[in-house]
Amino acid sequence: KQWYQRRVAITAGVPGSDFSIGCDTALNSIIWAVDSIKQSAASTRKRVFIVEVMGGNSGYLAVLSGLASGADAVYIPEEPVNIDTLQCDAYRVMDKIDQGVYRGIIIRNENSSPQYKNDFVSALYAEEGKDRFVTRSAVLGHIQQGYSPSPFDRCLAAQLAYKVYRDIEKKLIQTTFTSQDIVVVGIQGSTTAFSPVSTLDMDIKKRVPITNWWISLKPLIQILALPPRSRSEKVSATEACSHCT
Repeated sequence: KQWYQRRVAITAGVPGSDFSIGCDTALNSIIWAVDSIKQSAASTRKRVFIVEVMGGNSGYLAVLSGLASGADAVYIPEEPVNIDTLQCDAYRVMDKIDQGVYRGIIIRNENSSPQYKNDFVSALYAEEGKDRFVTRSAVLGHIQQGYSPSPFDRCLAAQLAYKVYRDIEKKLIQTTFTSQDIVVVGIQGSTTAFSPVSTLDMDIKKRVPITNWWISLKPLIQILALPPRSRSEKVSATEACSHCT
């Protein structure tokens, strides 16, 4: 008997696949919620929201939702945050607001830090920016698991199921099996592939991949969050913050 595994999880942080069934639905739900929050922030003057998203030990949802929604900073488990980072990001938001962008969005993964939770981060931003902006906290909770699956997730489920059944047909004549026959089916790059469980590059304790393709997108969030003047002058995110130089 050969064992196949299709991963269904909103986090996309599953070894053997770049995407999991459900991650696109969750991402769309988060974007809908954050866009609604941004409308609230834009309708008032100088308001900053600290938004907590799900994802467990994977920062996929935080990074992709931060990039798509135009967040000012994103905090994820893969890159531990410290008090200096939080303060510097708060100062960058202050500089941005001083230049006329009267809203801020901070995306925080639920497991980004056991100490710096949403209440703490919100309190820190509120204290640092008390003369510049008002801080609000929003925990999206299970609403981000979505309702009806997105077209991408529906097609992904069908694609993976088709791949498995075709492989089963080929293996019907096989009489002996090894550990290499216990596999995960998933999307790797532009192809659908099988990966033996014994060879997966993963953190067993946290049940997430050791390397993630989307982690390289995180610096882009900080670049796009630069104040308009800093972006036109082509200065770095660190240089854009007068408090961090």
